[in-house]
Amino acid sequence: MIFDMPTCGGCRTCEISCSYHHLRAFAPSVSSIKILNKVDGVGYHVQFLEEDGELGRVCDGCAGLEVPYCVEACKDAEELMSMLQQLPVRIKAKAGSKDAGR
Repeated sequence: MIFDMPTCGGCRTCEISCSYHHLRAFAPSVSSIKILNKVDGVGYHVQFLEEDGELGRVCDGCAGLEVPYCVEACKDAEELMSMLQQLPVRIKAKAGSKDAGR
């Protein structure tokens, strides 16, 4: 799931902290959050992985923690938290639209 985040500075600290949640090591390649360059406009795109795969691990919202590591690391924590809260709703809506097409 990809979100637009005009306030993102591209530091990728969220990727590093997410990987620590999964492995207890700093390895952004396994992170559930990916910061993607935008073709135009300010900021970056933020991608949360919806399944395990080559790009990393599925985002579990740092289950068991009050505040996810990526949110703690972000300069715009409120915006990132909003995206995380939208994630289950958007995944469910996406699944529903796939089912409707059958």
